[in-house]
Amino acid sequence: LKRTLSLVMAMALIVGMMTIGASAVSASDFTDADEIVNTEAVSVLTTLNVINGKEDGSYFDPTGIVTRAEMAKMITVALHGGEEPVLGTKTNPSYSDIKGHWAESYIEYCYSLGIIAGRGNGKFDPAATVTGNEAAKMLLVAAGYDAQLEGLTGADWAIKTASLASTLGIFDNLSVATSDPLTRDNAALLIYNALDIEMIQKYENGYAIAFTDRRTLLSAKYGVYKIEGVVV
Repeated sequence: LKRTLSLVMAMALIVGMMTIGASAVSASDFTDADEIVNTEAVSVLTTLNVINGKEDGSYFDPTGIVTRAEMAKMITVALHGGEEPVLGTKTNPSYSDIKGHWAESYIEYCYSLGIIAGRGNGKFDPAATVTGNEAAKMLLVAAGYDAQLEGLTGADWAIKTASLASTLGIFDNLSVATSDPLTRDNAALLIYNALDIEMIQKYENGYAIAFTDRRTLLSAKYGVYKIEGVVV
C-alpha cells in the first residue's frame, strides 16, 4: 500500500522534539469543524500556532475572509517558529494608516523584509481583504524569492505570481480562483503548502538558487521535515 506521509504525520516528530502546549488544538476540536475543508492544513497550522480559533478559540470560522493585516501577522508568526515575536514600531510608520493599529508591528516587520507592499498612496489598507494571489506573493517573498526579479510587481504581477505559486505547489488543492478573497480555511491551505517549498538563498544571473541542504520554511523555522515513503 503506497502512502504519502503528510505534514500531519510529520507532526509526530515535533512532539518528540519540543513541548506542545496543552492548549494545542486540531481542526476537529473546533465547534464548526464540519465546515472546515482543509482539515489537515488547519490542524497543522493551529498546532504550529500560526493560525488560531476566533474569539475564545472555540470555533475557527473557516469561511471568514482574511484581511491584509491578519495575513501579515500569520506570516510573521510563521517566520518566528510559531512564537509571538517581540517587535517594535517606528516613530514615523512606513504607512500612514497603520499607526496604533493592532497589527502595526507585524506590518512593519513584513515591510522590512519586502513581504508586503502598500497601495501606492502611502497607505497599507490593513482592513482590506487579501486575495489568493496577494497572499501567495507574500509567501513567495517570505521564502526568499525576489519580487522584482521574478516579475511579481508591475502590471502583470498577478499572472506571474499565480504561475510561480502554481509551479511550486502553493495553490495545490485550492478549489477557488486565485483572484478571489481568501478565506481562513484557504489561507491555512496556502501557508501549509508554502511551508514545504524550498527556500531561496541567492540569485545568480537572474536565477533563483535554493540552499544546498534544500531547506524549507518548515525545516528552517520548526526543525521538521516532510518525508515521503512507501508503507507495505
